[in-house]
Amino acid sequence: MKTLDRYVLRRFFQFLIFALLASVVIFITVDSTEQLDKFIDAKAPYHVVLRYYYLYLPYIIYLTLPVSVLLATLFSVGGLVYRNELTAMQSAGYSLWRILFLLLMVAVPLSGATLLFGESVVPAANHERKVLYRTEVKKAQTSTSTRQGRLYIQVSPTEFLKMESYNADQRTGERISLHMFADGRLERRVTADRLHYNKDHWVLERVQIRSFANGTVTVASLDSMPRQDLSITPDDLARVNVEPEELNYIDLRNMVERLKVSGVRAGKWIVDLAFKISQPFATVIIVLFGVPFAAFRRRGGLVLGFGLSLLVCFVYFGFMQVGKIIGYHGTIGPELAAWAGNIVFGFLGIVLVIRVPK
Repeated sequence: MKTLDRYVLRRFFQFLIFALLASVVIFITVDSTEQLDKFIDAKAPYHVVLRYYYLYLPYIIYLTLPVSVLLATLFSVGGLVYRNELTAMQSAGYSLWRILFLLLMVAVPLSGATLLFGESVVPAANHERKVLYRTEVKKAQTSTSTRQGRLYIQVSPTEFLKMESYNADQRTGERISLHMFADGRLERRVTADRLHYNKDHWVLERVQIRSFANGTVTVASLDSMPRQDLSITPDDLARVNVEPEELNYIDLRNMVERLKVSGVRAGKWIVDLAFKISQPFATVIIVLFGVPFAAFRRRGGLVLGFGLSLLVCFVYFGFMQVGKIIGYHGTIGPELAAWAGNIVFGFLGIVLVIRVPK
């Protein structure tokens, strides 16, 4: 490795560490401002608050790493331009291609490391953080993680359960739907106002049974309906349907497949699943865009460079968030929603690479 290679990499990692630290400080400051009243109302001890944000750190780093890489790229290469070091390097035969190739060689393994980090450390830390928040701040007596209280689960090869809310302490559920399929067609639908666990089996209360056969629908009503054949236990229900950030790619994909089979709209989850891949890969796209963009700016001082860098970061982050929101609403496909920011910045990066003086 050449001396200039080490110099460029050293400057890049210095700015990367600074950008990560700044992002973490800003993120925690903003979040703590919003959560402060909740911590005070709950009289949460200092060690609980500190542990909460300690567990938050992996997710913050995972979220802000693409923007931090963009800032590091713009500041490091932009600094070379501002101090005329890039001109001196080019005069010595050290081209911009070399810098781009060098930083891409850093971005590729960094992208892979981010993917592994997001699949191993982040989900476990997020789950423990949310459990801590529920038990210590909200004073809940259970560590159940649910998404807006709803549960969706496959209880047999042909039967799927939907539950609007579930109380793990009392082992009761509200507004139950059981869908039973045969040969890919809905054969029977059972709805109940309430479900509870009685010793070793479930009991449905205030039940309506709709059977579909030969184009006709028959309806029956029952006060209660024992279901000894349901294989799920209260502990099983207490573990399903956590937030997407608490799941790794495989678990989230299994969740999406279960929702699809049960006929539940899984658009939001599919978007989050696509983001599991697009977000780590963004580091490569950002370097491809950031190096030629920073090299284009030959005039202006540090203040202008800092302002442009922040503007680009806001635009990139805006593309990612807008794409996610639009994807949630189903306006565009989940894959396009997750990759919109990468596609736009990747295209701009290729254009800049072609046009920038080497």
